[in-house]
This record gives sequence, C-alpha cells and structure tokens, in this order.
Amino acid sequence: MDWKKELDALVSETTALVERTTTANDQAPVARTKATLVPPQAAPKEVPSPTSHPLGRDTSEREHITKRVQNFRAHQERIRREREDFYSRTMQRARDLANGHSDGTA
Repeated sequence: MDWKKELDALVSETTALVERTTTANDQAPVARTKATLVPPQAAPKEVPSPTSHPLGRDTSEREHITKRVQNFRAHQERIRREREDFYSRTMQRARDLANGHSDGTA
C-alpha cells in the first residue's frame, strides 16, 4: 500500500472516530474537514506573542533552563549521597556479621 492510500485510510478512520465521539456537553460532533498536506517549507512561521509565553515575562528561557539544570544536578547529587550512605551502612553490617559482631538488630 502506498503512503497516499495509507493517509486516506487514516483520515477516514479519524473522521469516523470523530463522528462517533461527542463532547462532554452532548453537542454535535465536530464538523468534518478535508485534510490537506502543507509542505514544511510552505508552512507559515508563527511568532509567539509575549502574553502567551509559558515562562512568564520576568523569566527568560535561558534562566528557566539553567534553573532546571541546577535542580536536576542537586537531585542527582542527593541520590548519589543516599546511595553511598546505603552502601556504607550495608557493608558495615556485613563486616560486623562476618567478624561475629551483632549490631543489635534482629
């Protein structure tokens, strides 16, 4: 099957699904529209407006990324310390048991 036939089949399946589905308010299904393919180079470039910026007006995207990277590194460091602490405690218990010492836990 070539890609045009696959695309037509997908569009018809999607249209059938939309027709069967109604909104939460039991409104009429969404009207059918004919899908058209637009080549990527011909698509208009949209410039996001300042009011729709997800990070807000006071925070730049670079600052937001920097903050997320810092939080990620801090989280990784905390996990590393917890893992090393667990390893140290486990090895100490194993050494104590090997030497015949009991740490009092049963």
